Amino acid sequence: MQYYVKAVYAGLVTGLGSLLAAIQAGTGVEIGDLGSASWITVGLATLLAVGGVLGLQSAPASVSTSVRTN
Repeated sequence: MQYYVKAVYAGLVTGLGSLLAAIQAGTGVEIGDLGSASWITVGLATLLAVGGVLGLQSAPASVSTSVRTN
């Protein structure tokens, strides 16, 4: 359950941050003025944040902690 809470928190922070960046990109831009490309960017950023947290937590220990030395 802890991993899901972290994933939701990461998704929320990332989604709001990318939404803020999209709004501040132009002068006088409001949420209703955002185009579909901006909403896709916000959605993808949120999805990647959630997937990154869940993916890192469920990775096998050999993958997440190994350092290759050649």
